[in-house]
Amino acid sequence: MPDVNLSRRDFQPGRVPRSYVLILGSIALGSALIGALALQLRPSVVLARKQASLLDGIERRSPPRIQRLVADDYSDRWGFQGEDLATTMVDAGGQFLALVVKAEDARVRIEGSRATITGRLVISGKPVGPVGQEVMKQINRLKEPFVFTWEKKHFLPGGWLLVRVDNAALPEDLYGYEPGDFGRAMRGE
Repeated sequence: MPDVNLSRRDFQPGRVPRSYVLILGSIALGSALIGALALQLRPSVVLARKQASLLDGIERRSPPRIQRLVADDYSDRWGFQGEDLATTMVDAGGQFLALVVKAEDARVRIEGSRATITGRLVISGKPVGPVGQEVMKQINRLKEPFVFTWEKKHFLPGGWLLVRVDNAALPEDLYGYEPGDFGRAMRGE
C-alpha cells in the first residue's frame, strides 16, 4: 500500500469544508435571484409597470414616452392612431403647470396574448386656464372606467404594447376635439 499522508484536519467530524459552503451559498443565491426575476417577469407585473409608465408619460407630457408603449396598429373608436393618442395626451397635459394622473380601482385581466386594464383615472394638479380646469372636471366626473387594451407583440416579457384606449362615457365626437387642437390654440393658429 502506498504511503498516503492525510492530515487529521481534513476529516474532522461535523466540519464542512469552506469550498462546500461557498458552492452551496452560490447555488442558493442564484436560485433566489432567478426566483425573484421570474416573479418580476409575470405578465401582471409587467403590465402594471407598463401602465404606470404610460401614466408617467402623460404626467410628463412626453410624446416619446407614450409612443414607445403604443403599438403600430393602435386604433380606437375616435379614429386615433398611436401618434394621435400621444398628441392628445400631451395636448390635455399641456393645460397644467403640474399634473398628477392616478388610477383608481384598476383591475387587470389577461387572456393569452391580450390584456385589459380597467379603472378610473383621477386627474389633479395646477391647471393653466379654463381648458385645463375643464379637462380635469370632465375626466374626474366620468362614471365609466377607462379600458386600456394591451397585446403581447413579441415573445419577450416586455413585449406588451397598447392597442386601444376607451371610455364608454366619452362622446363619439369628443366634443369636436381633434388631436393637436389645444396646442394649435395656444400657438394662436
